[in-house]
Amino acid sequence: MTVPCARVTFTLMESTTQTCREARPGLYDTSIIEVLFAKEWKLLPQVAQRYELDLAYGEAQCLSEDELVRRSAYFKSIRGHDTYHFMICQRRPVQVDPDLKHRQNFFDSNAYGVGYATHGLFPYRGKFHPQMIKGILNIIGLRRGDLVLDPMCGCGTTLIEASIIGLNSVGVELSPFACLMTRAKLAGLEMDCTGFAEVLDSAARIFREFRSSSRAAPSDLFEDSKAGGETGIAWLDKNSALKELVLLAYLDTMGYATRRKTKTAAELFPVVLRRYLAALQEFNGVREELRLDLGRASVRCADARELDIETASVDAVVFSPPYSFAIDYVANDELQLRYLGLDPKDLASRMVGLIGGEGRSQEQRMRNRVERYFEDMHTIIGECARVMKPGACCVIVIGSNTNQTGGIALEKKMLEFGREHGLPLHKHITREIEGIRNTMREEHILIMRKK
Repeated sequence: MTVPCARVTFTLMESTTQTCREARPGLYDTSIIEVLFAKEWKLLPQVAQRYELDLAYGEAQCLSEDELVRRSAYFKSIRGHDTYHFMICQRRPVQVDPDLKHRQNFFDSNAYGVGYATHGLFPYRGKFHPQMIKGILNIIGLRRGDLVLDPMCGCGTTLIEASIIGLNSVGVELSPFACLMTRAKLAGLEMDCTGFAEVLDSAARIFREFRSSSRAAPSDLFEDSKAGGETGIAWLDKNSALKELVLLAYLDTMGYATRRKTKTAAELFPVVLRRYLAALQEFNGVREELRLDLGRASVRCADARELDIETASVDAVVFSPPYSFAIDYVANDELQLRYLGLDPKDLASRMVGLIGGEGRSQEQRMRNRVERYFEDMHTIIGECARVMKPGACCVIVIGSNTNQTGGIALEKKMLEFGREHGLPLHKHITREIEGIRNTMREEHILIMRKK
């Protein structure tokens, strides 16, 4: 794909100069949107950042008008026809506690970017921006039935977006809890919702059943005057996908209860479960209305450093390396991991970004950790290159953070590894991160193409 940015800029400058000569100084009658897109193509109202315009322009160059309606991420309508993305986002249920006004404001101001479909289930730290991933999948030349790999899939954002637009996908993830999240969210995209009323009516009994199996949470988290009562959810055991979804709601409640001191987990579980089921009902309703033919997706609990995937079999790779210098994912998920019977220390000893931290001083430990991180990422990018077809794209989304890496820019190292494995840079897009008070101010979308 070639994006003629220089030609567009020259045309706009030439047009503006001519208009200003014919009118008062400072006046012009052409907007950048009119230059980039046809008048009958309407962008979503919240498309404002430069990277969003870049991806929208890429979609306009790569997709037909029918494809723009069916799979674009940044358009509201094409010649009067509402896009599927717009219609899916219109059916986005409330996914936060009504008392948390600031979080509700965030979701409202990002109505077309996050929280739609099953993305809002279990708020996971450091996750992809779903709308951005859809845009990326659209501009790298993928067609229906192509296979996308996310070798560090986390909570499954790439797989969900690929499924919605008809691409097949496989995710690889080392954390069993993250794999559970991904499976539950994927299953929710195509779930029979007719029994949801019975699930809600059984919320108290389901909670007691899961609690009786708990090996992790502090006992006071579950103190409840209604602790007694019938357990047993054999009818739920017959539907493994629904049970994993309900389990995810329960695990979400565990973390939520540690933050909400005014309510017990028993009181919060029906609230969280109702939000989960409402999200599935909304998406499955619009899925049936639009007759979406979802792509096939699977997740494997495995190590990205040793991909059990056939050489030259993948049409694209899209992933984000872990931000382990900023986020300790294992510590963040400790409550959920322990409930599942997993040893967080054992998992941390194998997680990219968390290993290799030996040394006498904090400085030495961090330096060793960074060195091991780069060794592992070099191996992972090599594995990605191996399984990609010639001409396929590898897209890495990575934040800029030099404070904890001794001044080394993460994105530059990824580009270096890509070149070494035959993946030269094709396009580089920068996304500014707004509203986060930390050392990470921007993300880099690195699109590398296999020779």
